[in-house]
Amino acid sequence: MTATLSAQDFYEEPQDLGATTVVSEQAPASDPEVDTRVAATTKLSGNLFETPRAVETVTREQFEERGARNLEETLNYASGVQSGYYGLDTRQDFVRVRGLNSTNYKDGLRHQFNFYNNTPQEAFAVEQIDVVKGPASVLFGQGTVGGTVNTSSKIAGAGVENEIMAGYGSHDRYEVGLDYNSALDEAETFFFRLVGYYRDADTYIDYVEDDSRFLMPSFTWQPSEQTRLSLLLNLQENNSTPSLMFFPIEATQIPGFTLDNDTYGGEPSMDRYDTKQASVNVLFDHEFNDIFSFSANARYVASEAEYVEHTLVPPGIGALLSNALGMPPLPAGTYHRILYGADHETDVFAGNAILKADFATGVVDHNLQFGVDYTYADRDRHTLPIGGIPGFGVPYIYSGIIDLTNPSYGASASLPALSDNLQVTEKMVGLFLHDQIRWNNLILSGGVRFDDYEQESNKTETIEIEQWSFDGGIMYQLPYGISPYYSYAESFEPQGVNTATNEPLDPKTGSQHELGVKWMPNSDTLITASYFQIEEDNRVIGSGGPDVEQSSVEVDGAELALRQRCGDFYLQASYTYLDTANNDRAGSPQLAGVPENQASAWVSYRPAGTGFRTGLGVRYTGESYDGLDAVRTKSHTLLDAMVGYQWQDWDFQLNVTNLLDKQYVQTHEFSPSYGSTNAFLGQDRSVNLSATLTF
Repeated sequence: MTATLSAQDFYEEPQDLGATTVVSEQAPASDPEVDTRVAATTKLSGNLFETPRAVETVTREQFEERGARNLEETLNYASGVQSGYYGLDTRQDFVRVRGLNSTNYKDGLRHQFNFYNNTPQEAFAVEQIDVVKGPASVLFGQGTVGGTVNTSSKIAGAGVENEIMAGYGSHDRYEVGLDYNSALDEAETFFFRLVGYYRDADTYIDYVEDDSRFLMPSFTWQPSEQTRLSLLLNLQENNSTPSLMFFPIEATQIPGFTLDNDTYGGEPSMDRYDTKQASVNVLFDHEFNDIFSFSANARYVASEAEYVEHTLVPPGIGALLSNALGMPPLPAGTYHRILYGADHETDVFAGNAILKADFATGVVDHNLQFGVDYTYADRDRHTLPIGGIPGFGVPYIYSGIIDLTNPSYGASASLPALSDNLQVTEKMVGLFLHDQIRWNNLILSGGVRFDDYEQESNKTETIEIEQWSFDGGIMYQLPYGISPYYSYAESFEPQGVNTATNEPLDPKTGSQHELGVKWMPNSDTLITASYFQIEEDNRVIGSGGPDVEQSSVEVDGAELALRQRCGDFYLQASYTYLDTANNDRAGSPQLAGVPENQASAWVSYRPAGTGFRTGLGVRYTGESYDGLDAVRTKSHTLLDAMVGYQWQDWDFQLNVTNLLDKQYVQTHEFSPSYGSTNAFLGQDRSVNLSATLTF
C-alpha cells in the first residue's frame, strides 16, 4: 500500500496538481499533517485521489518534524522507499523505490546527470517531495524503472512565514538558516524570497566532514490569478569528505576485533569531495481561459566537482597486488589502498513546455496535455590514466597499506596530474500526449511519448536512440470512499557504451503492472494498498572481465499504508513486501541490499493549545542479501524520537535518530569488478537541537 494522497487531503477538497509549475499558494506552516499547497511538478493531471497509480507526497512540515538532515532522510517514512541504503554518503543522495534506483528531479526537471559531478540537495531548500512509483517515462522521458523523486523548491509567493533557524547536533554539527519572503509592492504582485543556509559539521565517521552553504533568491510576478512568472537562482558549495568506506566483508570477520562504524579507511589530508553549483530556473504559468492553459519551465546549471578518494582493496585482489609488488601476504585487518582522483565540470540546460486543455465532450470530461521536453548536458571529466598500477587496467595509483585494527595515516602517494580526459554531450528531445478522462465515477488515463536521444563522446561511438513509451490506467470511485485502480507504465534509460568493445549498450527498459485501491472512509483516515509487478531489461551488472553483462530483473511486491488522525494524535504507518530476482545470474538471486520486508510507523501527539508536541517513530528493515544469495545481512529496527515546544514566535525542537544507538550492518553488496563482497555499516545515534524564530 502506498500513501497516495498528501496529508492535506484530510482537511480540504482535493486540489489540482497542475502541470509542471509550482503553484505557491502556501498555507501557514502548522501541523505536520497539513500540506503546504505547493503543487507537485509531476505532470500528473487532477488530484492524487483521482490518479490511477501510486504517488506519495512528503511535506516540509512532516520531514522537519522528524528531524531530516538531508534528502535521503526526508523519505525515511515513505512507503516503498529505501533511503540511504549504503549508510552515510556525503557525495549524493541514494534512494530506491520498489527495490530499484530512482531518478531525481527538481522542480519538474532532471536534477542529476551521471554520478559524483554535482552538489547534493539540501533539505532546507525543499518545500515538498513527491515520489511517483514505478516507471514514468511518458511523463519525464528517460529514467529508471523504480520511480521518480521530484523535489519542489521554496519559491517566492504569498502566505510564507519568515524564519531564522539555528541548530546544533552530534559530532559538532552547527547550522543556521534564513527563509525571508516579502511582497515588493502594495498590490502584492511582486514577491521576493531569500533562502540561505550554512552548515559546519563533522560526522560519526572519524575525519569525515560534511559542510555546506547555499543562497537561493527567487522573484515572482503574479499580475493576476491567471498568470505567474518565477525566477529562481541557486548558488551552492559543499566541502565534504567521501564517507563510503567499501569495507571488505573480511574486515567485519576478524577474530577478537569489532569493526566500528566510525572507522576511516581513507587519508584525512587528501580525500575530499568538493562541489560548486550555480543555477537559474524560470517557471511560467498562464491560463488563457476556462479551457486552455500553458506552462513552461527551464533551468541552466553549471557545476564542478573535485573528487579524491583512497579505496580499500579486498583480499583476493590484494593478494595479486602483493605478488605484483613483491610483498609478503598482508595480515588480517591490513589492506592495500589505491588512490582515485577526478575533476568534473558539467553544464546542463533543461526545459519543457506544456499546453493543457480541460474540456468536456458530452458527459465526458477531459484533462489533456501536450508537451515537449528538451535536455542538453555537457560533461567534462579529468581522471588518472589507466596503468597507474602495473598489470592492473584501472585508473588508480597505488597508495600503501592501512591496518584497520589500528589505523595510522600520512603514508600516501601524491596525486599526479589528471591527464585522462572524457568529454560527453547528451541531447534529448521528447514529445508527449497524455489525457485523463472522467465519465461519472469512471476515470481513464493514457499517454504516449516519443524520445530522440543522442550521446557523443571523444572516446566512444555516438549513441542514437529513438524510443516510444506508453502508459495507461483505470479507476472507479465506489461508495464509501473506495477507489480501486489498475495502471501500466513503461520506462527507458540510456546506458552508454561497452568500453571493452566500444559498442553502444542496449538502453535499460522497464514496465510495471499495478493493481491497487485507495480508501478514504472519512476526512481523518486514508488507507492505500497496491500490488505490482515490475520487469527491467538490459540492466548492466558487470562481470569483472572485458565483457559487460546485461541482465533482466523482476520485482513482485505489495505496499500497505495508513494515515490516521485521531484528536491530537497523528499516525503514519506502512509495510512493503518485495520479491526480487536477477534472472541472468545462477539461481536468480535477490537484488543486492533489497530487503524482502520493510515497515515503518510514526506517531505524533500535539495537545491543542499547549504549544507542546512529541513524536516517536520505528523503522524496520528486514534481512537482505549481497546479490548472489551468499551473504545475508541481518534485519534491524531503529527508533527515532522528537519533542518540541512553541512559545510565541519561538519554536524549539529536539530530535534523536537511532535512539538506542543500535550498531548494525546496513547492507552487503557483491562487486563484480573486485569479485568480492563489501560491507556498509549503519549510522549511529544522532541528537540535534534546533531553535526557530518566525517573524
